[in-house]
Amino acid sequence: MKKRDLLNELKRRIVFFEYKPRQMLNIKDLSKEFGVSAIPIREALIRLEEEKLINIIPNQGAYVSDLSFQELKDVFEVRLFFLEIAGKLAIQRAQEDEVSEMKNLVEQIKKEKNRKKIIQLDAEFHNLFNKSTGNEVLAENLEKLRNRLGRLWYLAEKSENYSLKIPEELEGIIKALEKRDEKRCKQLLQEHAIHFIETIKVNLYNNNLV
Repeated sequence: MKKRDLLNELKRRIVFFEYKPRQMLNIKDLSKEFGVSAIPIREALIRLEEEKLINIIPNQGAYVSDLSFQELKDVFEVRLFFLEIAGKLAIQRAQEDEVSEMKNLVEQIKKEKNRKKIIQLDAEFHNLFNKSTGNEVLAENLEKLRNRLGRLWYLAEKSENYSLKIPEELEGIIKALEKRDEKRCKQLLQEHAIHFIETIKVNLYNNNLV
């Protein structure tokens, strides 16, 4: 397995809650599972620590990072700022084929019943939108920030109403792109992000997790 594929798979498992917070990641077990030596596993874990998804404790091992609402609140505030820049650049640079692919993803979300798959499709939409800005640095940082927020989806399993509203919100963003309406695009991106964090916040409070 290529190093990049290994990193992406480990990241996916953390972001989509297959590896739970505080879970230990055993290098020997991972090496055996992926059929690689310990070296690329260690390299991937170092990268994941840089992205704040795991903690490496000397002489103990690597653990999936815990969920701190304060940290996630800080990440969210930075992401809101980046979304404003993303909205501006996407309006200027998004290509027709990218917009068409976004529409396709929304149609898939509408038909999908599996909540986990909806989350994955939503992530694909945002990654594509970020790519449409034509700014790789911005897209990369938005993805990292979203990964740190994304695990909260799984702490709000009863928020099915939010999942149902996703297609409508994403369609609004697409319409703003098509009309090249920068103000509306920025507004909808931020409202979509705020709606997500507020939904999660309510569920965390209800479950005494914050």
